[in-house]
Amino acid sequence: MALTTTITKGMVVMFNNEPHIILDKVFYAPAKGASFHHVKFKNIKTGKIITNKVKSVEKVEEIEVDTKTMQFLYSDDKDAYFMDPTTFDQIAVPLEQIPDKTNFLHTEGKYILLIYEGRAISVQIPLKITLIVTETGSGVRGNTATNATKEAIMETGVKIQVPLFVKIGDKISINTETGTYYSKET
Repeated sequence: MALTTTITKGMVVMFNNEPHIILDKVFYAPAKGASFHHVKFKNIKTGKIITNKVKSVEKVEEIEVDTKTMQFLYSDDKDAYFMDPTTFDQIAVPLEQIPDKTNFLHTEGKYILLIYEGRAISVQIPLKITLIVTETGSGVRGNTATNATKEAIMETGVKIQVPLFVKIGDKISINTETGTYYSKET
């Protein structure tokens, strides 16, 4: 059992007798009354997302899940396919379980999958990934007193703002949490 003060995003817990993954947690300490957390849960079995107010002194049961580092293979209209590099076993993960992060899936990337009862319930995207620039405009001379940027399209199709010196074929690191340029790789 874990106190609600120690639960974190990505943790799998038993809530209302159903397994849930924690999507977000925000702490509130009102001037009067007990402190509490607004916790956003996603039901693993149904996919339903609920937000609930949980007191800081309550306990929740943490569920054991397996983690596997897997390589992304490809995706279709509804699933992303991953392979275990040691056993070559493949797992399909519905794209709705990877919201807003499918643009950061590339075939050389290694991702951590959370497995519960033989089914992938979550894909953890690394905080930084390296992608190749496939399309970008040329840098515009002039207004460079500040951090001037231009749009670039990466090998996965995601569009991000990059510094003017970045060109086609460059490898750059991207922060996947914010979807922004981090650094140029050499």
